[in-house]
Amino acid sequence: MCHAAATHVMQRFYSPIVLVASIASILVLTAIVVAWRTRSTSRRSRGGTLLAASPALVMVVLFYSLALHMHHTLGGWPSAIGEAGFPPWLITHSHIAAWLLEILVLLAMFAWPLVLLLCLMVRRWRGFVYYLAVYAVSCLVCFGLLSLAPAPFLNWWWD
Repeated sequence: MCHAAATHVMQRFYSPIVLVASIASILVLTAIVVAWRTRSTSRRSRGGTLLAASPALVMVVLFYSLALHMHHTLGGWPSAIGEAGFPPWLITHSHIAAWLLEILVLLAMFAWPLVLLLCLMVRRWRGFVYYLAVYAVSCLVCFGLLSLAPAPFLNWWWD
């Protein structure tokens, strides 16, 4: 039984999701360290910081406004998966929220690491690592906040 449990733990440790999460964590930590070390050499703007955090902030607002919209329109949480019986505005709201989440995930998984590596390699661009770190941390916080939604809504959302 111990061997089976150890094998299960090892399979979970080497799963693609854990591997991607580990690589992402290392990149985020690298961005934060570089941003912290270069903080005195480059100027930070509040507007730039807000711009870097805005996609995640917009996603949280859009996600929870969808939850409120859905609960108010349907008189509760959906009883089935899908959008059957939803009014057109609720379907549109749902599609916009899903589209933004897809964009956020794609940027965080593919574009962000490449831009980070590029900024780390080009000395003049290292000041932008701060904004990349803000973006990464705001995305992590966003995904954490999305997981706090009511379970019936999350079940509908993820299916």
